[in-house]
Amino acid sequence: MIRSILHRVIRSFERRYDYDATYMREIADTSVGAFAKLALSQPMNTHREGVSLDALYAARITAVRFEDCGPCAQLVVNMALEAGVEAAQVRAIVARDEARMSADALIGMRLADAVLAHESTDTARTAALARFGEKGLISLAYTIACTRIYPTMKRALGHAHACERLRVGGESVIAARAAA
Repeated sequence: MIRSILHRVIRSFERRYDYDATYMREIADTSVGAFAKLALSQPMNTHREGVSLDALYAARITAVRFEDCGPCAQLVVNMALEAGVEAAQVRAIVARDEARMSADALIGMRLADAVLAHESTDTARTAALARFGEKGLISLAYTIACTRIYPTMKRALGHAHACERLRVGGESVIAARAAA
């Protein structure tokens, strides 16, 4: 009974975002407890307090691209568009076109870059704090850490796929990665 409900929720998610969530079905079929724990991680991933959508999604897209999971990156792009981030801004983030990114997106991307590359975060963290405060910095930290859960888990379960292009508002964009 519970598994059929979970499958219905997963199918709805797949339709909403045009996303293959086979790995979620496999987890639900194998262990309802494991699926529940996966679902419980989502509120931390979606926490947004004190930070703009541009910055949040720039950090999220940077994190998912660092993990190089194409379907996950497309999912995050679709979520950014659904949340109201302008398609031109999403295209700039995906392409890492700093000249076309908003100042907020640039802050989110640079913080994610520093964190993911295990470099000093002093400059990026200072910029994020100055612009968004402690609450915004926490939101960015959560999204960078939690976004990585899904591609990492999918890779371990044999469901990860590399990404070279993403669709943004009907347009194909070459997905650039940070030099890590």
